Amino acid sequence: MLTILLLAALAQAPVPTADALPGDAPDAGTPAVVPPLPVATLPPATHELFERLKGRVVQVRIIERRSGTRSSIGSAFFVSAEGHALTNYHVISDIVLHPEDYTAEVVREGKDAEAVPVRVVDVDVVHDLAVIQQDEPVKDRFELAPKEPPQGTRLYAMGNPHDLGTTIVEGTYNGLVQDALYDKVHFSGAINPGMSGGPTVTGDGQVIGINVSTMGNQLGFLVPVAHARELLKRAREVKESSPSALLAVVGAQLLDNQQRITDRLLAAPLPTQQLGDYRVPGRWLPFLKCWGDTPHQPENPYTITSYQCSSEEDIFLSGEHRTGVLAYDHAYVSSEQLGALRFAALYEATFSNDPGGVDATKEDVTNFRCRVDFVKVGGIPTRTALCLRAYKKFPGLYDLALRAATTNASTSGVQTSLTLAGFSADNARALARRYLEALAWTK
Repeated sequence: MLTILLLAALAQAPVPTADALPGDAPDAGTPAVVPPLPVATLPPATHELFERLKGRVVQVRIIERRSGTRSSIGSAFFVSAEGHALTNYHVISDIVLHPEDYTAEVVREGKDAEAVPVRVVDVDVVHDLAVIQQDEPVKDRFELAPKEPPQGTRLYAMGNPHDLGTTIVEGTYNGLVQDALYDKVHFSGAINPGMSGGPTVTGDGQVIGINVSTMGNQLGFLVPVAHARELLKRAREVKESSPSALLAVVGAQLLDNQQRITDRLLAAPLPTQQLGDYRVPGRWLPFLKCWGDTPHQPENPYTITSYQCSSEEDIFLSGEHRTGVLAYDHAYVSSEQLGALRFAALYEATFSNDPGGVDATKEDVTNFRCRVDFVKVGGIPTRTALCLRAYKKFPGLYDLALRAATTNASTSGVQTSLTLAGFSADNARALARRYLEALAWTK
């Protein structure tokens, strides 16, 4: 009975108005007013930010000269009164590699927006950045943040996903990716195709990163703003940039990058990993990701245990050519059933002189030239095949593929391969030598 009376009293009690303070007695003569539920809309702060910034973001269109039509699209954003805009290198790479076939233009948001021609001024191929410029001055532009924000900061990525117009996406700043070969920011938000080269900003509109890639499921990556600041400073000092000059810039950056990686590797001890009766090169530096496995196939009279390490990152040169790669894998092959002759046939079949390597076209690289030798590594007789191929557009750079197989045991052995993409010949050989020296037999 008491519960019923309390519910009845609550049902008759007036609702305080917005002007009433806690503890105030409501006016008994004022009817209860329940405000309507708000309509679900974009949060005002995000809406206002988008309206303020959308004119500074443009769509980049790569135009094939013969047909006069678009071959690809991306995003860019203005960062200077002189018409400089930042984007990704991979958005404009066709212009750098094939200036006779492609040109570029930018288009602002709006039905009546006109396409404005732009030229590539400078690039940072290692960090996937480029500066383009239009001749017309720009009044409304972005500011680059002076430093990275605290982890957990709310961010907003902008761009033109799937050619659907300028879009804003909320996400979170999660700091630099740990143990990465190339700097990148982990952004918890959706970066979709077409948004590459667009800005990611803080709530006050300052750019803290440039959209570059995604792994799906709200897992995006940004180029840190520090690299953008450095490139823009250099680009504003460039008087004229010819196609040949841009290619030379890319080549010089690749050479500097491979020297940096080589110095890091040679300065660090190469740890080894036990694999069967052998020790093999293990995780050389933290940027390498390693994993192993033994397939369970009881019908086979042999086992193959694998151990692989890879940088899992690369540098984009074109849609058909990536570089800046370090990867290696080992296979421990053993059998207690085949006997020496049958095992030798199996072992030979699993060892291929095909150097493999990273994908590239005949336009990018020469054919591999290989040298096959029988050498002793730590006292172990080893068959090796060392192969090199040259980059056609960037003199002094090579891909290396090394294959080696131990031949000291009759029913077991280790086969190993090393892939280096975009290294000088001397550095590639030095790394291959250090790699082979880590092989050892523990039996």
